[in-house]
Amino acid sequence: MPITRFGDIIRRHWRGIETHCDSQLTMMGLNIFSGKQWDVSSIPDLSGRVAIVTGGNTGLGYITVRELARKGARVYMLSRTQSRALTAIEKIKGEIGPDLQPEILYINFDLLSLKSAKKAAEELIQREERLDILVNNAGIMATPYELSPDGIEIQACNGTGHFALTVTLLPLLKETAAMPDSHVRIVNVTSGGYLAAHTTTPDFSSLEGLNQKTWSTWVRYGLSKLTNILLTNELQKRLAESGTTNIYCLSVHPGGVATELARGPVQSWPFLAPLWAIVSMLLMTPDQGALTQLYAATSPEVEEKDLKAALLFPVAQPKGKTSIAEDKDGKLGGDFWALCEALMRQKAG
Repeated sequence: MPITRFGDIIRRHWRGIETHCDSQLTMMGLNIFSGKQWDVSSIPDLSGRVAIVTGGNTGLGYITVRELARKGARVYMLSRTQSRALTAIEKIKGEIGPDLQPEILYINFDLLSLKSAKKAAEELIQREERLDILVNNAGIMATPYELSPDGIEIQACNGTGHFALTVTLLPLLKETAAMPDSHVRIVNVTSGGYLAAHTTTPDFSSLEGLNQKTWSTWVRYGLSKLTNILLTNELQKRLAESGTTNIYCLSVHPGGVATELARGPVQSWPFLAPLWAIVSMLLMTPDQGALTQLYAATSPEVEEKDLKAALLFPVAQPKGKTSIAEDKDGKLGGDFWALCEALMRQKAG
């Protein structure tokens, strides 16, 4: 698709974004806020609750783990490298201070491996009798084309890896929702970059479709972030059909944030590396970027406003979905769900 056409699509779908997102230019991540906004001081007491955060050792995940633990939740940090996770846990404990005794634990989780994702969920189930908050935060952005050991394009693992984790955890999440005074949340971190999926024809009916080579790595990233939204839609629909109506599933776009995700674009375009220090000055900090997913995971307003299957933009603002993300007939979401189930049978055992 010509670049001019791509630009037209992005401009059309992002018209009015400044007003809707509290005057923040979210695609650029400009650090501009106005008026009163939700912040971590509004997080309620989370004592007795159990949470999972994937990719919790750095960036948005790190902040999310820290603030959930600060409010009393027992938090499981799911990430690939144990040494980095344990270092991050000790750092968080230092930041929280000696007056609190945060409970933060580590479980190995590799987003690129369906077997690893399933195993991580099974380990959590063995260790806990409840799960109140699941934040699917880990992600890969704008990397060169590459297949995972499971044969899945690695950016597509943003969707498939979290599917494997979430679906395996669903029985425990449902059990928790049946307990008194439960407030169960599933938060899928997506991106406004899902709009790039509009420049191609999404096909999640087969592995070949999922792995399609597009004209830009950003389009593959957009497709993966679309699957995060579709997973949210399908989860909410299927939970309701099963009779569970008090689990709230949300998709969250954090905005443009200075995190380690920049490694992907730098791999794709090494000449951009010297520019990153300048660009990062225009982006939000991880503390700011994590606000919307913390809101989705904890705020009573989610239930008060009935934000089921909602898409939130910074800070904590509902945003209308485009037609392919709304997926009213359920075709894209159904295809993605069925494909992930088939891949799990083949790869996760």
